[in-house]
Amino acid sequence: MNKEPVDIDRFLPHGEMLRGFIEQPFISKADLTEALRKRGVFLKSTEKRDVIPWLVGMMLAPDEFDRLREAQRTKEDNPKVNTQSLPWSSSATLLDGIPDEFDIASVLELEFSNYAVVGTPNFVPINGNPEHLILDFEIERSDLSKNWATTQSRFRGSLELEKTQDGKEVKLVVTHTASETKQVATKALQGLLRHFKSGGYVDHSAEIAKILFSTFDNSSRVLYFLSLTRDVASPILAFEDIVDLEFSPDSTSKLPDGMAWMEKKIEDLKVNGSGLHETFFITNEEYHPYVYLYQIDARYSFYYKGIEGKCVISAGFPEYRGSREVACEFEVNVKNVSFKTQPRDITRNEVVKALLREFDRLKLDRFTRLIKDTKGSPRALDLAT
Repeated sequence: MNKEPVDIDRFLPHGEMLRGFIEQPFISKADLTEALRKRGVFLKSTEKRDVIPWLVGMMLAPDEFDRLREAQRTKEDNPKVNTQSLPWSSSATLLDGIPDEFDIASVLELEFSNYAVVGTPNFVPINGNPEHLILDFEIERSDLSKNWATTQSRFRGSLELEKTQDGKEVKLVVTHTASETKQVATKALQGLLRHFKSGGYVDHSAEIAKILFSTFDNSSRVLYFLSLTRDVASPILAFEDIVDLEFSPDSTSKLPDGMAWMEKKIEDLKVNGSGLHETFFITNEEYHPYVYLYQIDARYSFYYKGIEGKCVISAGFPEYRGSREVACEFEVNVKNVSFKTQPRDITRNEVVKALLREFDRLKLDRFTRLIKDTKGSPRALDLAT
């Protein structure tokens, strides 16, 4: 999120200076509309482009500006999660394997970067468990090309390590809110891997395993996506609907008659709506070999610690959209959350984290099942299974 200028308490912005502040994505159109309504101003349109000129022409009172500042402080980018794994070849605990004083700055090489890690974060056990560790960190980014309100931004990220029950593998969970936090976690992980190898905790030939676009063939990729929606067995999440699909036709193959209209005409297709899991692209398995499905947004109802609501979870390979890079990694984030009744004893961020943890469990379980069903290679999927 954007870091407030140090002197923001000493002045009250107005005019174009105020515009630069309220144009930030962390301040929603609902925040701005509410500010106007408290003044007795009701507009037909609630879009920011229509609301902002009204506020820019006003002089906000200090308490009105403070409410907008609070909106900026409490809203962060949705966390995104990538999950990887690493074979473990030692009887030592994860805590024993971590360097006594892990220096994250030493593995980052940020001398010419426009961001830096705040403080000196280190790995700590979760609930005192030496086999379950987390490194929480925060980076501060400077961008002098932005307006006064967004010159400096702060983003959080984490790297979580958890050994499996059999002690033969370590699950690695990267949580990031910006590209820089993902880079920090990736660099930290690479530094840890070198340390683990030199210390004999993992074999020198060991590699970090990831769920990549190239892990699947076209058919198995579609089925993997579908396995995260229909018939999901979860005590927290219940699938309702696919609301967004992003895919492209396989340009290397001659398309079947039902898809011939896409040949040489469609590069990407984004479909919004309801009941998309019942569209012919999904229900007709004959089309699966000819579809590069790379993103879905699905709506789930949830029940967590007595709290009911709905959420939209986005899962897929977002980097494939622009790059067509087949080595891009599977990523998950909670796009939005709504509650049946507003929770009092738990924050929205805590609920989002719980939903991400549960979906992470589901995606790994379904992936393991797919590997088992295809005898270790989803690219060789037999659709009859």
